[in-house]
Amino acid sequence: MKLPRGAEWMAHCLVALAVCDDVGPVPRRTLSEIFDISEEYLTKQLQLLVKQGAIVSTAGQRGGYRLAKPPTSITLLDVLNALQGEAPLFNCEDVRCRGIFKDEADKIKARGKCGIHKAMLAAEAEWRQSLECVTIDSLIESVGDDGAKRMRDFVSAGRK
Repeated sequence: MKLPRGAEWMAHCLVALAVCDDVGPVPRRTLSEIFDISEEYLTKQLQLLVKQGAIVSTAGQRGGYRLAKPPTSITLLDVLNALQGEAPLFNCEDVRCRGIFKDEADKIKARGKCGIHKAMLAAEAEWRQSLECVTIDSLIESVGDDGAKRMRDFVSAGRK
């Protein structure tokens, strides 16, 4: 399984927005500079978070992005869902009902999901539950006091 590259980037951007909440909206260019992320790519990813309701965008010279809700209520699962939707990661193609078993497909399907499908669904459910327990607020401490101050100072300097 491979997560989209934007998952890491957007999680870090959300942490930055949480840390800089008292400074005001953070311009896209500033977020791009903080993490050395392509501004064009960042724009597309931020729009997904706006659409999902995790952040809001304000237009104008003093505009930018800020969290739409408290960092305690935004999770890593929210980030992932914004970027790739809530569709299951595993797509069962019911290969057990093909080939030499195709003439028994109805009987096989009547038994319900196969063990592989059940295991994949269970693993994904646990993984999603784990991501749902990690809030943006809980990730702020990983930035450290120095990192948080550095971000706030950088954003403040750009707003003058």
